[in-house]
Amino acid sequence: MGIMPESNWIEAVGLVAGTLTTISFLPQAVKVWRSRSTHDISLLMFGLMLTGTTLWLAYGLLLGRPALIFANSTSLSLIGWIGWFKLRYG
Repeated sequence: MGIMPESNWIEAVGLVAGTLTTISFLPQAVKVWRSRSTHDISLLMFGLMLTGTTLWLAYGLLLGRPALIFANSTSLSLIGWIGWFKLRYG
């Protein structure tokens, strides 16, 4: 038996994974903010990512998993923000 119960380790892995994948959107968000250009961003990719992340968030809510809820709600806001810039500045 370790220091933490097994379920806490599993949730910790999920939180770290979610944090890393969410942070991966930050460089793109900063670039879009600074340049006001989204020309090279695929609208189809962002639409698919938005749909997939929304479904992951729903899944996390249905299971009551904080790691899934936190990571996907944060990712959703970044995806939505970049998508809004894509639609606005195209």
